[in-house]
Amino acid sequence: MYDQKVNTTFDQADELFRIAQEELCKPEEDVVPYMVCRNAFKSVNKYLTAFLLKHGMDIHASMSLEVLLDACRQIDPAFNELNLNLLYSTGEKEDVWMDMGTVNEYIALAKQTRQMVGQEE
Repeated sequence: MYDQKVNTTFDQADELFRIAQEELCKPEEDVVPYMVCRNAFKSVNKYLTAFLLKHGMDIHASMSLEVLLDACRQIDPAFNELNLNLLYSTGEKEDVWMDMGTVNEYIALAKQTRQMVGQEE
């Protein structure tokens, strides 16, 4: 049952990442940057959560992305290479979602997080 929770969480992260990437397949004028950023952000959260669940950590919905990443770093120092500072500051700027450069950075961070979590067998 516990493995099922890990797999479900990872699958949810993959789905959110797929939706974010799919939005970028549209012509640029049709892309909704908010949707891309929101889904990429949520996918990063789910990837980190799945990694921690796989390692037996008890995860709470109130845990911030920063707390999740710190916990991942305690398990695997390779996570020190993952810099999610851009995602931490989303609450400080209302227009963070509107820049296509930022959109691409969010996608890149989600992809990097997926790769790091996917390395773990």
